[in-house]
Formats: sequence, structure tokens, C-alpha cells
Amino acid sequence: MSYRELVFTVAAETAEPLGDALLDLGALSVTVEDDAAGGYDENPLYGEPGLSPEVQAWDRSAVTALFNPDIDASGSAEFIPELLVALKEAGFQLAHPQEKTVEEQDWVRLTQSQFAPIQIGERIWVVPSWHEAPTDPNAICLAVDPGLAFGTGSHPTTHLCLLWLEQNSHLQNQSLLDYGCGSGILAIAAAKLGCNPVIGTDIDPQAMVAARSNAEINNTVIRFVLPNENAPELAAETKYDIVMANILANPLQVLAPALVNKMCPGGQIVLSGVLARQADEVIATYSQWLKLSVWKESEGWVCLHGTLAKEDKKSISALPAQKKSLKLTLLCGFFLLLLVFGEHLSRNSLLPALAPRVDGSSNAFSVGAFSVLQKIDQKLCRALGCLNRPVSDFAAWKITLAVMSPENGLEGLKNASNPSMMQVEIQNRLAIAVLPPHLEIMLTDAEESEIQSIQLTPKEWLPVALQEKHPEYLRIGIPSGDLIEAELPISLPQNTAGYRVRALYP
Repeated sequence: MSYRELVFTVAAETAEPLGDALLDLGALSVTVEDDAAGGYDENPLYGEPGLSPEVQAWDRSAVTALFNPDIDASGSAEFIPELLVALKEAGFQLAHPQEKTVEEQDWVRLTQSQFAPIQIGERIWVVPSWHEAPTDPNAICLAVDPGLAFGTGSHPTTHLCLLWLEQNSHLQNQSLLDYGCGSGILAIAAAKLGCNPVIGTDIDPQAMVAARSNAEINNTVIRFVLPNENAPELAAETKYDIVMANILANPLQVLAPALVNKMCPGGQIVLSGVLARQADEVIATYSQWLKLSVWKESEGWVCLHGTLAKEDKKSISALPAQKKSLKLTLLCGFFLLLLVFGEHLSRNSLLPALAPRVDGSSNAFSVGAFSVLQKIDQKLCRALGCLNRPVSDFAAWKITLAVMSPENGLEGLKNASNPSMMQVEIQNRLAIAVLPPHLEIMLTDAEESEIQSIQLTPKEWLPVALQEKHPEYLRIGIPSGDLIEAELPISLPQNTAGYRVRALYP
């Protein structure tokens, strides 16, 4: 048996409705592809979180319809003219399509033949279910079939993460979070290498279905949860020895605070999905928490690795004598400066430098000592008078959320720009009031090149309710620990594919 395939070349906005019409007229299946695929004018579509394209088609789309002459009239010479007339009545003015005959094949076998077992490093093998497993007794076999979720081991980014897991021998009973787990292949490999517990999460419900199925096939105990399930595994207080994320550079930067927050002290983070030319930028984003470095590179992609500084609980409860002596020396020096400079010129720079963080990352001794210091400073100010200057410290601010979402769906396509809403959460994590910073939103295209930079003054981005609550915010600053939630309307250029948000003082 053979099939008749017709290919129509149309504009992007016509592709989807044409496909629906062809299905209504008896087509067995319809596919939409880039008519310029493989050529100079190829136009890849990207769909990062919050910036998915509204039209899932290309400027010149090839709409392919498949017909079966055995069950319809598609084998007759009059079929195409009659089909064009029916499509014209439905509102489509189309040129004569290209056509070809597709012979019957065993499509399942043909597809399976394209996926052979993949060896990762020395021991890990990714083996589709229709293949025999290798006979090596030391082999660690991952039974993962190509499906709806990303992750079969063939892509360099997945390959690099699997290689990192294989080459790290101290995984026994280490807890691991696979963020953006896709098919679950990394979580499954970690479980088979000794990690326990292993948790996977992804924003795609289809990925959860595929990952749970793959975990069951591989006889591994892994918990897969969606971010909106409010699962205890993703609660703020739950930390992991290893956090692994194989996604893309832009989401890795936006998610940096959340990913670092899931690391326990002394824990490791492994990031992939980053092009070699993007590595420095991702490393710079994470530098305020830990030091990242390139662990390995493959085919233009890199795997980044870093370790979160480990807190020594003994040193918190009983500091070594030399550290106690240093603290006392610093405090004595500070008091002397306060007495010598009657107008307290130095206090405006020393207080921010000594102020601990209120987000839980500072130890109890530092927080208690600074609280005592503030009380003494207040008494000295009342006695001697102070020269108060507002504090502007970039390190005080922590961006906990930055999400872009389209504001009004299809209406945005009718305009020269795409109106969207940027949601930003930013917190003053110092134990003193700090002047609000400017916000800079950099919009990038698919090649990570900057296409627009938007700078907003505090008056422009701070919520009106907050400005009314703290009318002297430009003189005194935002109180310690305050979490600011702002919604900012942004007009996106049509070629926007990514964004970055940072706080700065001009």
C-alpha cells in the first residue's frame, strides 16, 4: 500500500488553520515544518519560560498532509483540483501543492533502527528497550526510550551530566535534585550510582509521565514532582547534597537564587545546557553565592560545577580564640573611631560593611554582635550627634524571582511590539536599611545578543503602595528584610528570545 503526500507552502499565520482544514477534509496526518530548514534562511523557534512564541510556525511554513487512496478519493486525477476548490471555499487561496508517493514501511522498526545503545564513559549505557543490554557485568544500563521528554543521552549536555555522575565515586547516600528532569535519565543514573534520595522536577506534566514510567522500568525509587504541587521535597527548608540542572543558559541565570537555595552547605551544583560562549556570563551570575568553573566541554557545550561553602557548626558555637580576638579588635577599633570622629563620618561605611544578612546565611554570633553594636551606636548618636548618609550597597539586594509573561496573548501579535508583564521579587537582605537600586532589564535574541536594555529608577519600578508606606525611601532606604514584589509592563521587540535582570546603582 502507498500513500499520497501533499506539501503546501504558506505564511506562518496560515499554517495552523490550514492544517485543521486538511484534517477536516480527510487527511490522515498533518505536519508543519520550516520551509527553509537546512538552508541559509532557516529560522529556529525558541520557547524559553515566559517567552514562548505565540504562533507555532515559521515565516514560510511547509504544511504536509498525508492521504490514503484506499479509504478516500486521493488516488484520482481530480483529487487535487477538488481539494483546492474545497480549501478555497474555506477561505484559503493556495497554489498547486508539491506531491509525492510514500510507500508503506514498518515505521516502528525504521524509527527504532535510528536509536542504538549509547555508551557514556566506561560503565554507563543508555539502552532502548528493543535492544539487548551489553554483557559487561560492570555496566550500568539505563533503559530509556525516545519519547515526549528531552533526555536520551545522545545530546552533549546530557552526555556531560551522565559523565560527571559516573566519574564521581562519592555518590553513595548523597541526596540529589534533578531540576528540569525531562525523561528522568539523570535522576535514574544517579539512583543507580547510589544517590538516595533522588528527586526530579519539571514544569512539563508530560515529562513527569515519561520520567515516572522510565523510573519504574529501571527499577529505581525516585520521586518526581511538579513545582506547583507544594511538595515537601521542593520546600524552602529542604536542601540537597547535589543539585543538577540541564536546561538553558537564560533559565539557569533566572533560576540561580532558587537553585543555590536548594544546596546544603558543602553541597555541589552541576549545570549544563550552556554554550561555551555563555559560560562566563553564567559563572558571573552565580559568583555572589559560589565559584563555578567549567568541568568539561563537548561539541561547543560546557558542564559547570561548583561547591557551596560549608559552615562549621563547631566554629559557630565556639569560635577559635584567634577569631574571637579578631572580632573584639574590630569592635574596639570601631568604637574608637566613633569617639574620635564626633560627627560619625566613618559609621556610614562601617555599618554596612559589618552588617550581617537576615536571610539565614549569617551565623547567630554575627547577628547577635551586630544587634548589640547597633544599640551602642544609637546611644552614641543621641549623645554626640550623627551625620547620617543613605546606604547604597549592591550586595544587599537578592533577586528571588524574575519572570516574564505575555500580557494579552494574540493581541500582542497585532502590534509592532509585544506587551508583556515582568514580575520581580527583590529583597534587602542586610540588617540595615538600604537605598533601593535601579533595575536593568536586558532583552536578548536567540543568539544571546543584547537587543535592548531598559533601566528603571526606583520611582519607576517600586510599587506605589510601598512608596506611600515609606515616603522617605530615597533618603532613608528600604527597611531590613523587606521583600518587594513589583509588576512591570514591558514592550518586547518581536525577536526577543531571552532576558536578564540585575540591580545596580548608576
